[in-house]
Amino acid sequence: MKPAWSALIFLLLWSIPTHAQMSERQYARSLRGVLSNVLENGALLASPSGQEPNYRFHWVRDSALTWKALLGVVNASDTPSDVRANILANAENWVSFETRLQATPKLTGLGEPRFELDGRANFDPWGRPQNDGPALRALAMMDLATLWMDAGRTIDVETKLYGGRLPARGLIKQDLEFVAHHWNDQSFDLWEEEKGLHFYTLQAQKTALEKGAVLALRLGDPGAASFYLEQAGKIGAVLKRFVSLDGKLLSYAIERSSPLAHKNSPLDIAVILSAIQTWDRGFRVPLRAAYGTLLELTADAGRRYRINSVRTDGRGIGLGVALGRYPEDIYTGTGFGEANPWFLSTLAAAEFLCRLSAEPAFARSRTNLLELADRQFARVHHHMLPDGGLPEQFDRNNGYVRGARDLTWSYASYLTAYRACLEVGSTPAP
Repeated sequence: MKPAWSALIFLLLWSIPTHAQMSERQYARSLRGVLSNVLENGALLASPSGQEPNYRFHWVRDSALTWKALLGVVNASDTPSDVRANILANAENWVSFETRLQATPKLTGLGEPRFELDGRANFDPWGRPQNDGPALRALAMMDLATLWMDAGRTIDVETKLYGGRLPARGLIKQDLEFVAHHWNDQSFDLWEEEKGLHFYTLQAQKTALEKGAVLALRLGDPGAASFYLEQAGKIGAVLKRFVSLDGKLLSYAIERSSPLAHKNSPLDIAVILSAIQTWDRGFRVPLRAAYGTLLELTADAGRRYRINSVRTDGRGIGLGVALGRYPEDIYTGTGFGEANPWFLSTLAAAEFLCRLSAEPAFARSRTNLLELADRQFARVHHHMLPDGGLPEQFDRNNGYVRGARDLTWSYASYLTAYRACLEVGSTPAP
């Protein structure tokens, strides 16, 4: 081989980013993707897609999960000061917008799932109520409350977020009171398809009440703290019903009052999403049952989606299993037929595996768990757009992107998965 060609090949190979470098770049790209969908009035654009599908709405759930991810970026020691300041400035608008939404006349009270981007209620036929929204919003707002109190802004917390009197005042207080009094109401799931009692919703509600009790005590509201813990205990008793008799699986729902005719297994990635979104050493799902559920979902997706037969990318990097929502899913991203894997589901597995690797009960499996998590990132990198764009789905047969473009939840999922794996020393570390 001539020296000139040898040098050229060396330069080409040198310019190809390593998997860790790609993860770091995609983290930055995902942060830009999220912030580009944060509007000046405080609304969060779920996706710029205006048709097939139309996601130009503000979902309470999506907003809460996204802001929890953004506040995690604020808390990260490696976040530049200007980025941190930008996020915190936008958080002020978010608080104002959500305060307006709580007061806006709507069909199902605080269980209303989505709004127009100007803050008006949306009255289109939809799966409502969705009672995970207030709990998730309270959890995200409590992260902000902690930041504000640490910065000496306790008065702002008491006036805007948690006023310790009844009738409830402040975003967090109103959401917690709603959760405490309505947790046993049936509502629609996070996929907005089935009404019943859902593990995802109940776990979010339990965690919100437990953490809300801590905040209530800190702000001199012991009566509320006691009531919240009492209700959280009752939710905990119901959550035990979701665990299989052998303790190896978690069912996604019980008491479905409007079940989908085609959904006949207990498996749903919602269980894994619930685990990572409420992860805390004091508040958590049954880990072995959640892990068993992930194994079942992975086995099914490995058979169901043809792209999972491709085990390595063009550079020989091992690819993890592309995961969808649940085995019987028929939503294609634009209609109904053969459903596809989702970026946020595939990333949820990576985050769960990284978090699990740090648990003493899984110490012997740590290396294997981190390797599997690394492969989940590789799968996402393999199918994302060349510019790092993360839509909702990618095709089950050819891997091309499908569904809503620039999905905020997809980007937020990358942020939280990256940070979780970074904390335990996995490949996504820069």
